[in-house]
Amino acid sequence: MKQLKVKTAFIKEIKPDVFLIGLDSGYIAKTAKPGQFLHIKVDEKNTILRRPLSIHKIDKNLIYILFRVRGRGTKILSGKTKGNIIDVIGPLGNGFNTLTSSRALNILVAGGMGVAPLVFLGKKLTEIKNQKSKCKNLVLLGAKSKKEVLAEKEFKKLRFEINIATDDGSRGFKGNVAELLKKILSTYQHDNISTNIYACGPKEMFYEIKKVIAKYPSIQAQVSFEQFMGCGLGICYGCVIETKEGYKKVCKDGPVFDLKII
Repeated sequence: MKQLKVKTAFIKEIKPDVFLIGLDSGYIAKTAKPGQFLHIKVDEKNTILRRPLSIHKIDKNLIYILFRVRGRGTKILSGKTKGNIIDVIGPLGNGFNTLTSSRALNILVAGGMGVAPLVFLGKKLTEIKNQKSKCKNLVLLGAKSKKEVLAEKEFKKLRFEINIATDDGSRGFKGNVAELLKKILSTYQHDNISTNIYACGPKEMFYEIKKVIAKYPSIQAQVSFEQFMGCGLGICYGCVIETKEGYKKVCKDGPVFDLKII
């Protein structure tokens, strides 16, 4: 982890109020792991706190960050242009554990903007698969409507089996992504395979997933929290959540946690 001044390689609006920004940093590219995040100083005058944003994907020295404009900070960030210098701290946090994924059914579950850290993870799982392993990779993309589905092209390039759930039924399964997960899990014999679930989205989604997999004790599930943070370094206790193992700091103990303790 380092505090760095990095240059903006590009920024583009890919959907209304959803932006993709590329940051040039060889250090972050070499050291980051799927599920980690950057703490970004978006402005020197109008905002005090940094914004924690997941690493979306990495291509050579380019770090991709996917974010939605939700307030003053992300609005300022969306106004950056190519060549701007941005102050970042990272990579931070504990990411996803992929050690159990070499012979497995891997299911990525994205609730809306929860897809942000999962493309980086998907690339890692694809690399594991290419090492003569036997595994199947699926991704479940949840959105309010077909217009809000994100990262479909990226997962197609990674050769994931793509399943889509929309609240209004305008594309794919009509309902939320946890309901789609329930339907998909019912088609497999989990006693004969190792099933891993990797999810990111609102915490309510995690509770729904936990109910869904209760009947499958062999399934391992990891979830990445979307949480407001203060320092991002585990000092201020501004991002604490309650777990079965006591209070945990999302920035330092997470943002990825085993679903069993949530």
